[in-house]
Amino acid sequence: MNSNERSFAEKTSAADKSIGFDYQYYYFLDKLLNLKTGQSVGLEIKDDVHTDLNANFQLLFQLKHTTQLSATGKPLNLTELDGDLWKTLSNWSRVITDKTQGREDELSQNLFLKRTEFHLVTNKSSSAGNKFLAKILEVQREPCTHLELKAYLETLEGKTSCGTIKNYIRDILALTDKVQKQFFRKIQFELEVDDITLRVRRSIEEKAIDKDHVDLVFARLDSNIREDNFIAIKNGETIHITYEKFMEKYRRVFIEARNKKLPLYPFVPNIPDDIFSQNFVKQLLHIGDIRNEDVERIIEYTTYKLRIARYLILWEQTGELVADEVDAFHAEVFLRWENEFRSAFRKCKNEDEIIDSALALLTSLRKERFALADENLPTALCNGELYLLSDTPQIGWHQEWDKL
Repeated sequence: MNSNERSFAEKTSAADKSIGFDYQYYYFLDKLLNLKTGQSVGLEIKDDVHTDLNANFQLLFQLKHTTQLSATGKPLNLTELDGDLWKTLSNWSRVITDKTQGREDELSQNLFLKRTEFHLVTNKSSSAGNKFLAKILEVQREPCTHLELKAYLETLEGKTSCGTIKNYIRDILALTDKVQKQFFRKIQFELEVDDITLRVRRSIEEKAIDKDHVDLVFARLDSNIREDNFIAIKNGETIHITYEKFMEKYRRVFIEARNKKLPLYPFVPNIPDDIFSQNFVKQLLHIGDIRNEDVERIIEYTTYKLRIARYLILWEQTGELVADEVDAFHAEVFLRWENEFRSAFRKCKNEDEIIDSALALLTSLRKERFALADENLPTALCNGELYLLSDTPQIGWHQEWDKL
């Protein structure tokens, strides 16, 4: 078997379908980010994606994604007998003549075409050999007549040996000449739209979001909108979002990204294999704050520690902080611990009283809110800083923590 050939199972794999859905969703997200007052965007309602503009005008988008690559490593070309191309044009011709929408006659079909534009969006590459696309562009610029294009359509129908594509072409030829001419003038092709997530990030940046915060905004929007879409579908609702609704629900994401607060980037830490080998965990076990069976809590505390450690590195790398601010932060937390520690054990007479005082010291400092760059950090990060310093170890809880 040719190494470039794929089995039927490979051609219909879940991965291929999944990336197709994601491609469609991220295009929808990009359109959402570019809405203006009075406009709206829908997902899988009128088409894969559609946009309602002002003055009762709509854009319909069909999204076609391929994972197949050419010998040069680029997505395959969109050929003039491409199944995706003709299936899309056939679908649109059926939309134009949809009887259930009252579009049985030529007049209603032309009225629909006057307020509609059709966009085929794909990551497939342009092809110099695709004469059909070239002729559509010529019709729109008027060096080529509609009748010449229609004649070429008939030639393609006779040229292909694929019955399915023949039927798709016949659906278009079944349109009246007047409707067909209007239809061809309203088709747009967006080819080589490959890195769709980069496109979304550019749209976010164009909303006056600093480059260093774009990924954070992207992640928050992606997470929230996906969840809201899931809930809408589960409740039997359509996904149709107006500009006003978008701004009402998600503007906080942009506001927070534009302010001077330290960005809390999405971060899933890699928990160490042996969580009990961590110094801070050994200290907490020694004073009885946690027990060996408290695995979930130990993982939670470990997450706090790893998150603040990662954030401090990221904030310095992105210029949110400079090194001396990080050093001053550690020094401030250390000093607060030192002041509390010096007085915590003055009246202790035995080990039980030392343990009680150690737990009281830990409890007291866990309630503290530490500031960094004039901003009070969330409690989880403040606690994480305590665990980070005691893991080094620079601080501890037992009276003789440094000898344990």
